[in-house]
Amino acid sequence: MVPEGSDKFGGGWQEGSVGTGPFRVVKFEPGVRLELERNKTYWRSGYPKIEGLTFNFGVAPTDILSQFRAGRFSLASDLLPADAEVLRREPEFASGYHEMPRLITYYAAFNSHRGPLKDKRLRQTLAQSIDVASVVRQTLGRLAVPAHGLIPPGLLGHDSTYAPRMPSASASAPPQPGVEMELTAVLNPVFFGEYAAFSREISRSFREQQVTIRPMNKTIDEWLEAVAQGSVDVVLGRWAADYPDADTFANILATKEGLLGQLCGSTEVDRLIARGRSETSPAARHAVYRQIEEIIARDRLLLPLFHEQTYRFARPEVEGLSLSYGVIAVDYASLRIHG
Repeated sequence: MVPEGSDKFGGGWQEGSVGTGPFRVVKFEPGVRLELERNKTYWRSGYPKIEGLTFNFGVAPTDILSQFRAGRFSLASDLLPADAEVLRREPEFASGYHEMPRLITYYAAFNSHRGPLKDKRLRQTLAQSIDVASVVRQTLGRLAVPAHGLIPPGLLGHDSTYAPRMPSASASAPPQPGVEMELTAVLNPVFFGEYAAFSREISRSFREQQVTIRPMNKTIDEWLEAVAQGSVDVVLGRWAADYPDADTFANILATKEGLLGQLCGSTEVDRLIARGRSETSPAARHAVYRQIEEIIARDRLLLPLFHEQTYRFARPEVEGLSLSYGVIAVDYASLRIHG
């Protein structure tokens, strides 16, 4: 359904599009800036409560902090973890801090189809070399919780008490290479920015196993290309739920359509994904996704790292901030400026 007279549509959603949201696009510079204005015909009476919004993209974490403190940004996130902790303790901004768990998992995926990591014993050795819980506490603080599996808390298939059965060191560890081994990797750009300290700890753990990591990307486009081709040994990445169900996480391992299918997809997991979609009983679906988690741990297809917390800092003059599980975490239509 569109308003009467809406007959001039372009070739894409950006041309001649019609929407019912609280804001209208005024100006958009891809990767730089998005300016929105209040939709005066919005169907919810009294909303939005502000005249406009401006989103700034590609801002360095340190600049986010300085501009937030200076009052040029009204809301702030994506800070360096240490800076977020400092800001949370400042009386001026502590009351404006909001957080909630997010349906997202960060992981280190291993190329089980080609290269040195076809050797399951080497994958297990590298995974066991990382004390994930300790690294999360040291580098991320309260902005994340250590992952017990690919599926985050709150969804079928998650079990916070699960501890995978690890083979003994003598059975699992391959002979140490006589010279240092180099593995190629792509890192989600977040690991170059606010989570750089975490990725440095991963690299340090690998070096203790005489393994060095050579990053092969700088941008997310390069990351996506390498993952789609399965052309690197290790992938540091993240997956956020498209919808609140374990299926969206399991499906990244589907051999044909999954994000990581070319890297560590499994036909055994394919069959379980299909079963999970056909089952109607929550208990049966939970059991299916537990089997998928056990295969991930058994074959060490990937190492779950942490689940991120969604958080925002609001300046004292900003009121009405609330967070949700949605793709858009903030209800911007309810924000208002005091005074």
